[in-house]
Amino acid sequence: MRILSLAERLIIPLVGEEEQAASSEWFTKLIESIVNAVEKTVSAFSQMVLQASLRILSMIYAPMAVIGVILYVTKVNKYLGRDLIFGALLLAFFSEFVLPVLL
Repeated sequence: MRILSLAERLIIPLVGEEEQAASSEWFTKLIESIVNAVEKTVSAFSQMVLQASLRILSMIYAPMAVIGVILYVTKVNKYLGRDLIFGALLLAFFSEFVLPVLL
């Protein structure tokens, strides 16, 4: 809102005193429509990013858990397998419970 009042102070004296009220309303409506359009665009972009991250996470955690179980059971790398299983559980929790709430 500070930008709006600053812009009004700079633009309105150029128009003239008799047209000041009409141009002030017009300028305010113009700035508000620009801000609303930017807000809608940012909201749509954030929704798109959240949906894409939800799809990516849901495709990653299952193979990650399978590789972790294989490494843990065969004792090839027991600690890495444990960490992969734990990470897969965290990813599954966030992709199934936390991110859908944000959408």
